Amino acid sequence: MTSIASSVPPEGGAATAAIHMFGWAEIDALVELIAERVAAQKVEAIVGIARSGLVPAVMLSHRIGVRPFSVIEIARTTSDAIDASKSAPVWHGISNRGAVAGRRVLLIDDIVGHAMTMPMAVAALRDVGAEPVTATLVVNQRNLGARTPRSVVDIYGCVVHGWVVFPWEGKDDLSHA
Repeated sequence: MTSIASSVPPEGGAATAAIHMFGWAEIDALVELIAERVAAQKVEAIVGIARSGLVPAVMLSHRIGVRPFSVIEIARTTSDAIDASKSAPVWHGISNRGAVAGRRVLLIDDIVGHAMTMPMAVAALRDVGAEPVTATLVVNQRNLGARTPRSVVDIYGCVVHGWVVFPWEGKDDLSHA
């Protein structure tokens, strides 16, 4: 078990451990990094991928001052357990289509691993006439394999090699996980 230090590896930097625990300070730093990088993209709406992509989506909405907001729900993890198995992505829908139709949007998720959820969300946004810019706080290179982070997402905060625990998951003590 490894706890990420107060400064996260920059884009392209990597942390190596089986489990990566991020605290709120690290999340704030990653959100700031993404906000800086997305500024030039001139996005007009934010789209969070439910469930865990909603936290960074709301943080980025406030940070970059973009209010129009939508949610895409795609389920993939079969439980909330550490190293939970994954299923094929299951589409559940998109909310507030009017906020994204015809707009350049920031599509954000907490993590990209196998890169199956993000392409499904991109396709859904394009189907409603949106132009997505993709972002994620963390790329799990262990799951991504030989593909590069930039091949699956436009903007990312850092790269890790292993399972990630985010502060909103309420797993401060992993001794019982």
